[in-house]
Amino acid sequence: MINSIGSGGAERALGRILDAAGDRRGRYELHLALLDREPEMRALPMLDGRHRLDARGGLLRSVVQLRQLLRRLRPVLVVSLLVRANMATALAAPAAGARAVLCERMHLSSHLAGRYRGAKLRALRLLARRLYRRADLMLAVSEGVRRDLVERFGMPAGRVLTIENPYDVDRIVAGGARAPSIALPPAFIVAVGRLVAAKGFALLIDAYARADPPLPLVVLGEGPDRARFEAQAAAAGLGERIRFAGFVADPFAVMARAEFLVSASHNEGFPNAIAEAMALGVPVVATDCPSGPAELLGSEAGAPGEVAEAPFGLVVRDGDRDGLADAIGRMADPGLRARLAAAGRRRIEDFRAERIAERYWAAFDRFAS
Repeated sequence: MINSIGSGGAERALGRILDAAGDRRGRYELHLALLDREPEMRALPMLDGRHRLDARGGLLRSVVQLRQLLRRLRPVLVVSLLVRANMATALAAPAAGARAVLCERMHLSSHLAGRYRGAKLRALRLLARRLYRRADLMLAVSEGVRRDLVERFGMPAGRVLTIENPYDVDRIVAGGARAPSIALPPAFIVAVGRLVAAKGFALLIDAYARADPPLPLVVLGEGPDRARFEAQAAAAGLGERIRFAGFVADPFAVMARAEFLVSASHNEGFPNAIAEAMALGVPVVATDCPSGPAELLGSEAGAPGEVAEAPFGLVVRDGDRDGLADAIGRMADPGLRARLAAAGRRRIEDFRAERIAERYWAAFDRFAS
């Protein structure tokens, strides 16, 4: 169960997990439930049933409609992804006699703090703390997410397991080999993500302006803050050098041709864009936000203004404009780019889909058999 099938990382991970079901399709009856009637941005495998509810983004409507669905289907296990879906499942599944496995994709405390303030933030923190503990198991996408759930939301450590995102490395590489569907500069930097404040594009534009690299910046992604970021780039005199390409169906074909990828995100779970760049042999610069980038790249950030050369990429402090600008400048060194690209490509082998997805299914088997 998930809110909807957008273009984000959770939907991508769900697709890989379902692809890896294997002979479990014969053992289990598998259904997909979508809380909202939103446009579907990617194809998922066909299952035994598909159910589109009409919660329109509301938690109460999500709970009511999900309860009705579960009473009709009578599942033994409900697996959910994303915060609202997790809260709804924590309320609806036990009432329907089903076990609940909640997959937390975000560093929850920083995710909530980045979106809400005051009484609403306090209420959501308390609600998550009370609801999440109703789950039979929580699956955290990184160690940072796991620690956050235990330390700040009171989850019993024995009921939280870290399983990272699975990556179909061969498919990513094949996608990178295709011809891109958009015209590209001969050489460029790439950034990928939803155009919202949490992804740090305001910081990236400032750092890019300060670094003043010779390469243009191509931004892949769509979102409600696009106009604001475009206006910021134009006001900085970067309207011709920063290209907002929007959503593209073949991001790997674009990413594979970049000199390097830069991520200025303030909040992640386990960052797909960074991992996919590594699979494509593209070196990475990233902010050490909670959580995931440092785990992937192999080192935390240093002091403000410093650039840490981690084993698998360059890391700077979250929100550090000067450090990020310095890191962008350092990537002018072709030897550094080559070294980090090769190391990143080796690192991503740890997260191959066939290995990681099997860990998800092993966790589901514990409660579905």
